[in-house]
Amino acid sequence: MQKEIIDKKFMESMKDKRPFLKRMFTVFISQEPKRIQEIKDALQSQDVEKLRHLAHSLKGGAATIGVDRVRECCLRLENASKAQDMEAAVEHLDSLEKEMRKAYAFMFDYLAEN
Repeated sequence: MQKEIIDKKFMESMKDKRPFLKRMFTVFISQEPKRIQEIKDALQSQDVEKLRHLAHSLKGGAATIGVDRVRECCLRLENASKAQDMEAAVEHLDSLEKEMRKAYAFMFDYLAEN
């Protein structure tokens, strides 16, 4: 069974905190594309330490707002960078970008409806 884009339990826990959740989503949407670009740059320049750090940071941000599939992609990317397996890192970045697009779409829809 595949996990939801945003964890249902997280969304339920934020039910009475809509303004706060909207701010969290807005910050994520505005900040994370820059971090994704930085991850791409680190991967291209083979900077494994920077790649590991960026994946780790995004993993924490994703976990905070219940974006579990993004968090899992970040964990795989972080582990690939620790192992200096750039081939695997490229694959994980592709998965991460797909999951990020889904997360952004979910967040934009939520912001439009709330």
